Amino acid sequence: MIAGERLRPGDLSIAFVDRATMRRVNRRFLRHDFDTDVLSFPMEGSMLGELVISTDCALKEARKRGLPVIEEVSRYVVHGILHLGNYNDDTAEARTRMWRKQESYLKKKKR
Repeated sequence: MIAGERLRPGDLSIAFVDRATMRRVNRRFLRHDFDTDVLSFPMEGSMLGELVISTDCALKEARKRGLPVIEEVSRYVVHGILHLGNYNDDTAEARTRMWRKQESYLKKKKR
């Protein structure tokens, strides 16, 4: 898990899906009619939550940024876990704060 965050212990489920499936999940559960990179769903009991990650989005973004796909997927995992830890990215200020936190964890992973 991500050290330093106040996350309740529990299992994390990760579903890797294509673009069309991501759009269906986003529409069904959040009523957003578009695809996205990662969705986070907190759970009760022994589950911390579930992440749904778009592999199509990760591949496209990795190519655009010249990164390995696994690095982009890792970014989505960290981003999703931060959402489960009650971070939000719904304003510019919150997005900047979350992005910095996410990138700092990714840099620690590389060491």
